[in-house]
Amino acid sequence: MGMYVAGIDIGGTNLKFGIFNERGIRLYMRVLRSVPGQPDATADQIAGLIKASPIRVSMIGIGVPGTVFKPSGEVFSGNLRWPGVKFGKMLEEKIGLPVWMDNDAQAALAAETLPGGSCFGLDTAVYLTLGTGIGGALLIGGRPWRGHDNAAGELGHFVTHAGGLKCACGMKGCFEMYASAGALARLSGGVRARSVIDRVRNGDERMHEALKAYAAEVALGICSLYMIFRPQAIVLGGGVSAAGDILGNEILSAIPEGYNFTREDIQKAFRFATRGNDAGMAGAAKLAVLNLIKENA
Repeated sequence: MGMYVAGIDIGGTNLKFGIFNERGIRLYMRVLRSVPGQPDATADQIAGLIKASPIRVSMIGIGVPGTVFKPSGEVFSGNLRWPGVKFGKMLEEKIGLPVWMDNDAQAALAAETLPGGSCFGLDTAVYLTLGTGIGGALLIGGRPWRGHDNAAGELGHFVTHAGGLKCACGMKGCFEMYASAGALARLSGGVRARSVIDRVRNGDERMHEALKAYAAEVALGICSLYMIFRPQAIVLGGGVSAAGDILGNEILSAIPEGYNFTREDIQKAFRFATRGNDAGMAGAAKLAVLNLIKENA
């Protein structure tokens, strides 16, 4: 009999619950509305899903939009309004099963390392989620890289414009301020990112100029990340990445020639995420297996 793992993606709008086998194949799924600011209610939601599930699981992995510090287990998430909640411990006490929690971008990258994913079989990768903000995750030596306290990979908050726009994190000039969906809306005069892409497809030249300016900012960050990590893959996920080649071509066109890389080097590494809607769940399940088995070995 195989091992079954629950993978949970807690977002600001929805809580996605899936059960996966040892090969990362989803066997069951439910979606509930999230209850931001109410960690106790969220734990009750998950406990109810576990109880109602037709498949018994042995462990749980959870991805959240925020930082999960180890070993304290505190979760800091603006989207969920959790200012340092020890959610994993809270849930373990409710359901009596081991829980692993991680950043949602780390979970999405882990999903991309599964068969069919954009990073399957790779040793090094940089993963960027371009959405309301910018999330990030790193694969080094075939394993997630988290730093000494599990907080590494906040790629939206390295500085691309010294002294630039004030970021919600408190710094100025963060990559997120120039390459998130909000940045694209600002460059387009207030048009939502999805509408910008639709208008570009329909030949709107003003929106095309806004997209080019945005793509140049994304390219700037990608070049810096490539210089630092020299990865086999630079993967774009998140809502803005749904634009596909119409965005990808503009990004690649904006890549300058670096002193020790060419545009072709980055073009070879550049790719879009492939796991789609179940990435957060599948990756959270994989991280649970990797880390909980390791902890108990």
